[in-house]
Amino acid sequence: MEDRLLDKIAEPFNLQLPEYETLEAMIDGILPAVARFSEPNLLPEDSPLYVNSWVRMTDRPGATEVVMYRFQGYQQGEIRVVTDGEIGSKAYEVEESGDRIIVGESIMRDSFLYELSFIDDDFLILRRHGNLANIPHPYLFFCREAIGTRLTWNEALERLVDKYRNSQFPLLAVGLFVAAMIALLIYFR
Repeated sequence: MEDRLLDKIAEPFNLQLPEYETLEAMIDGILPAVARFSEPNLLPEDSPLYVNSWVRMTDRPGATEVVMYRFQGYQQGEIRVVTDGEIGSKAYEVEESGDRIIVGESIMRDSFLYELSFIDDDFLILRRHGNLANIPHPYLFFCREAIGTRLTWNEALERLVDKYRNSQFPLLAVGLFVAAMIALLIYFR
């Protein structure tokens, strides 16, 4: 009986995400639920953008290489890009508002403007600025190196949702409910 009671209590937390075919579709599906947990911009010097090594996630079939990005400098500078050990570089610049970033070969050549969609200590999602109908792959999705090297893109996005799923339900209420159930079980024993 006790196992069934715990299963019923845990049921709301075991929700399954729908299956998504593409990275973009899954990001579009989960962003409304997790966006409020994002840091507001990229301006603080201790922002995860500058502290972490980021692994770029992709849903491209057959892509097995690990592409790691490391943002060097504060608000502008070089991005060290390591693809399966081969080192390259790109440039970046964070705009004054802190919610947009330019990424490319150089700031003025072969570069794109991205808007911050989500950032925390483990995940970074940037959306390309412009008419999304004209952009086939509008998102850059990154995970902290320890996560990105072990998981696929959909597993990483599920981990992002799981990270904040429990934050939406008042933990205190669950604790009180469990305490009340235990007290009732002890009292009627």
